[in-house]
Amino acid sequence: MKPLSEQKCVMIIAGEASGDLHGSRLVTAMRKRDNALFFCGIGGQALKAAGVRVLVDASELSVVGITEAFSKIPSLLKGIAVAKKTLKRLHPDLLILIDFPDFNLNVAAFAKKLEIPVLYYISPQIWAWRPGRVKKIGKLVDHVAVILPFEENFYRKHEIPVTFVGHPLLDTNLDYE
Repeated sequence: MKPLSEQKCVMIIAGEASGDLHGSRLVTAMRKRDNALFFCGIGGQALKAAGVRVLVDASELSVVGITEAFSKIPSLLKGIAVAKKTLKRLHPDLLILIDFPDFNLNVAAFAKKLEIPVLYYISPQIWAWRPGRVKKIGKLVDHVAVILPFEENFYRKHEIPVTFVGHPLLDTNLDYE
């Protein structure tokens, strides 16, 4: 699983189906710029199809509702442990987080201690729900890539490095036959 020493290593975490899809497109775009990148992380079939070495399948982690969340606690803790172990062992050149905030912010804190750069691609909607997390994101994340135009101003107001990258679904050719 260890990448070749000359390869850049990117760890990516997408704990939900939408993040898996968006992450796979990001990996594909990054590979077009540098085909030698090694990707590993947590995700589903889309990331796997994009060539990511999936260490934990996101289907084991995603939850809907509070009842399901309780039943997934052991899987979530295992996923966090695998992510932290991988960060420590591989010390990737970049950690990319996609939404999935409670899980990802836990992993981001560990990456920060290891001085691994963290990019939050498709950040949690903190402007709508639990806005106090913006301070935590500012401490744990090196850069945020946002998909909604107004999010850029929100993060700038809090002095967090941010780039508006556009919504990935707007780049998709939708066929409504």
